[in-house]
Amino acid sequence: MIKLKLALVVIILILLSISCQETKIENQKFSSLYCTPSSIIASYNPGTYSNDTLALSFSTSDASSLLIIYKNDTIVSENEVAKVAIYNSVGKLSRIPTSSKNYKKYAHNWNPPIGIPSSFHQIKVLKIKNEIIIDSLIGNYILGAGTNDELPIANFQVNPEWMFSSDTGCYVPGISIDANNESGSGNYYKFKKRKQPATIQIIDQNQEYLNGTFNWRIHGYMTPKAPQKSLLVYLKETTNVSTLLDLNHKADKIILRSSYSGWGTKIFVDGFIADACKNLNLDVMAYHPIKVYINGEYWGIQGLRERIDLKAIASKHDFKKKNLIVADDKGFSNETNEYGELKVLFDHIKANPNYSYENIKNSFDMISLIDWLATEMFFQNNDWPGNNTFFWKSKKNRKDKWKCILIDMDACIGYPKDNMFEYAIEKKPTALGKIFVTYLFNQKEFVLAFKKRAEYLLNNDFSTTQLMIKLKAYKNVFEPVIAEHYSRWGDPDGVSKYNKGISKIETFCEQRQSYFRSNLDKFIVSKSF
Repeated sequence: MIKLKLALVVIILILLSISCQETKIENQKFSSLYCTPSSIIASYNPGTYSNDTLALSFSTSDASSLLIIYKNDTIVSENEVAKVAIYNSVGKLSRIPTSSKNYKKYAHNWNPPIGIPSSFHQIKVLKIKNEIIIDSLIGNYILGAGTNDELPIANFQVNPEWMFSSDTGCYVPGISIDANNESGSGNYYKFKKRKQPATIQIIDQNQEYLNGTFNWRIHGYMTPKAPQKSLLVYLKETTNVSTLLDLNHKADKIILRSSYSGWGTKIFVDGFIADACKNLNLDVMAYHPIKVYINGEYWGIQGLRERIDLKAIASKHDFKKKNLIVADDKGFSNETNEYGELKVLFDHIKANPNYSYENIKNSFDMISLIDWLATEMFFQNNDWPGNNTFFWKSKKNRKDKWKCILIDMDACIGYPKDNMFEYAIEKKPTALGKIFVTYLFNQKEFVLAFKKRAEYLLNNDFSTTQLMIKLKAYKNVFEPVIAEHYSRWGDPDGVSKYNKGISKIETFCEQRQSYFRSNLDKFIVSKSF
């Protein structure tokens, strides 16, 4: 009987311990968030909390009054203590459909959030003495967090009419949606190029990288119709965003990018590939995953990217913008026609498959060109080469050559054995990009140089060891946050899809090298080079 009583006591103590642990998790501070240095003391330091409610008090040690500014309210205290309560609740904006729910041709239809996502709260406290502001504190809080993570935060504050009004909102289908043309209509296309202001802050646990009012607009060719859209932000002044993106030059435009092809299963694949290629002879879009909150409501994970254009290239390579030329497959970069000045060269190749290879070598930086082709083909970009081709050069010197830029690698990483030499090289190509690639792989000198460089990359930057190191780092960053992201966008199977995507990337990183070598060798044999 005594042993039984002791056993019951132990069980009760264990249950109490578990209960205490669960209570602690429900009211847990996971991490700090950047706040301005101040002598004002907060009862709860700024940070990320699991709590759905925080009763905050702010105090000062001297005879001063405090004023709290939170959302649209101002709270004045005549003594040294001021109080305010903040709550995590269902957001109104996240319940507004941002794409057609029944758009069957697009996999990522809009669905309402599952559960209650976390929320962002910013509180400003002013310390006043003799009617003069002598100190201030800006505290940033996230409530309702499920786990601890290390992602930076983008606090995006905007007039809701600019985004969600059915008449003028650029983020919704709105009154301009055409049920017979869902892929090319809607407010998000009608107002796509319209610039509007927002107050944007980017912070992490210890630092503020951006804070101010900036113009922004909807970005992308296909992503405007996605539920989570890409936003292009125009930076009008020097910021610390370059530090976050690990750039050695000033970024004048950034993109909060929603992945298109990889949104369901391979959410970070575009950034992962850019990271793997950052030491190659290419210009790549810098990448850092970031959590976005719009007017305090959780908006999911997006990719913070530097916008690659003439100004960005000029800043990176220390040129004047007026001395550069760019060319891309759609003419977006030069606002003229596809490939700009390069179209003349491509038309020559189209008209004459035996066009002089010496002219190509005189026109292109061949090291950059080979690295670009090796990257696109190794990682299996299925949205290329008819799309996503981007080149630049200096026009100051006639001897300057075209260099390559790596963009939009979302539609990559399929089955390791898939043969890109069969996909990208056609007998009778029609798109100029495919005509160019097919031409190059019919040149023996080019193919042998490609093989030599590819072998180096397979043993180094594209080796299983290097890719798995990078993949592990990305998995560690995304694992704590991925469930909330998919819940926010109403996908109950999102985490399962994500895990399958991770397994697919792992298999690719482990097996792609041998298949790529084999496919390349077979191609060379078939050409009798």
